[in-house]
Amino acid sequence: MTPERVLQLLDALEPLDVWVDGGWGVDALVGRQTRPHGDLDLGVVRPQLDQVVEVLEGLGYAVTDARFVQVTVQLAHAVEGHRVDLHPSTPVAGGGTEQLDFDGNTYLIPPAVEGRIGGRVVRCMPISAQLRAHQGYELRPVDLHDMRLLEQLG
Repeated sequence: MTPERVLQLLDALEPLDVWVDGGWGVDALVGRQTRPHGDLDLGVVRPQLDQVVEVLEGLGYAVTDARFVQVTVQLAHAVEGHRVDLHPSTPVAGGGTEQLDFDGNTYLIPPAVEGRIGGRVVRCMPISAQLRAHQGYELRPVDLHDMRLLEQLG
């Protein structure tokens, strides 16, 4: 997935409350693309999840996995093949959201911070939440790459 495509998707999702996380979120924090990306991870406030899915379906995406809808909803583009993974979380008093992980535990995601994709400012998941999101599963080589970058930023 290209930076241009990421920005097109973010534009289409305006003014919904979404932020970039996952690999593109790490690259946004770094301020440049550091590796190829086959998907885009987006945080979304749970009350707007259906609206976000509807917008993406209008752009040619289809839900491919919603078995764990409390944690993630995966969509894929029929023609382009790349994925968008949505991570719904619940707004909390004082700002930020609460995210559920696959083990049934919750963790706080502080309010989104600014990052850059393709030279443009975007909202993205803060470093502390990115580090927490990379726990609880076996890290792949791309995850290890992202963790090294996060540790350098932190």
